[in-house]
Amino acid sequence: MNTIRRRTSGGGDSDNPEGFALYRTEAFEDSYQGVELLLPIALQWRLLEERRRLARAREEDRRVPTLERLRADRDATRAAVARTAQLPAGPGDQLSFIKQFERGMARRDRTRRHPVLKAEEVLRVLAKTATVRNRDEHKRELELMERVKSLGALREVANPARNPDRWARAVANLRACHPHFLVVTDFVVEHVALSMSSKGPLWIPPLHLWGPPGIGKSHYANDLALALGTSLRRQTMENAQTTSLLLGTERHWSTACPGAVFEEIVLGRYANPVFLIDELDKAPANSAYDPLKPLHSLLEPFTAATARDAALDITFDASLAIYIAASNDPNRIPESLRSRFTEFEIPLPRGAHAIQIAQVVAARTVEKLSVPGFLPPEPRLAYRLAHLTPRAIRKAVQGAVARAIVNDRRYLKTSDLPADVLDEDGPKVVLH
Repeated sequence: MNTIRRRTSGGGDSDNPEGFALYRTEAFEDSYQGVELLLPIALQWRLLEERRRLARAREEDRRVPTLERLRADRDATRAAVARTAQLPAGPGDQLSFIKQFERGMARRDRTRRHPVLKAEEVLRVLAKTATVRNRDEHKRELELMERVKSLGALREVANPARNPDRWARAVANLRACHPHFLVVTDFVVEHVALSMSSKGPLWIPPLHLWGPPGIGKSHYANDLALALGTSLRRQTMENAQTTSLLLGTERHWSTACPGAVFEEIVLGRYANPVFLIDELDKAPANSAYDPLKPLHSLLEPFTAATARDAALDITFDASLAIYIAASNDPNRIPESLRSRFTEFEIPLPRGAHAIQIAQVVAARTVEKLSVPGFLPPEPRLAYRLAHLTPRAIRKAVQGAVARAIVNDRRYLKTSDLPADVLDEDGPKVVLH
């Protein structure tokens, strides 16, 4: 640092002119060598004050960024994000983006393609994303929006009636494999026929299937989705604690992610996928964030047309989604939800239906195990399985196939079935 000192003779009197003193300028702060200058004392004090001021400014600048620097960093970040997101800059670019995103909208066949997003909504979300400062949030949201942009506004509308022969075979299969769901199958067939007559996109009112556990409600929903030619997304409510399962986590959380409805419709292929809401009656009743709350709006086509996913704060059209709820005890479901469903009580299969189901489930179970060279089960085995639920039949047949393989056989014998199944005196779920 710079110092001021008076040089004196041996007698102690100063040799400097009046009002002057030696001013030492060191090359570095820890240096003992420097240059001594004879300067007016008043000037030296001003130089020392300026030196101290500059030192304080450097220290402050090193510790706390200036407001201008913060603003510059913010503007640079926004510009970089906007470039990464390819956010249209001016009205002309925005109009071009809208035309590209909504391409094919005007000429579309309403029965085959349905708009699930508006270009203006995508632009709004992109602009909002450009203001997000957290790097991880940037990356997550930009990746999602890139997928949204690439998919455009339209999604396919599945309707099996466009292929009458295939639809007739699918309906016959539903009736053969799930005879105790005949009334549900007939309900769906009627609405498929209605969609073709009305020249509108296929939509089926929400279904609530309730009955004893293990009778095949989930398997029926899966087969129904296959018959309709659309995708299926299963969401169980047994351990649900928040509303985020269906409509996403709020974007300010570090673990924010889109909900099942957004993923299946906006990021998926179909505008009318099937959502299986399983174990509806087992949703926690006293949860602070009611997991069933989103269903109140999603089950109504009018409000579902403006569904909002929290992760991106984006609004989309989920009005064509098909909902199938499954439960064991409908009395545990709020009446406000039950009123939005068409309800069907599914009974335990009996008599000829029980034998028919046992044959189908046993054959499917063997087929899905994919054991090379294993023969389909003989029809007579169905008589020993018909008193079980479809779930219990699958478990029994899986164990029987394992026993047959252990005994170096590629076919089933009655003795391969579990002992409790063969016990004539054991409990019977269904008598025939």
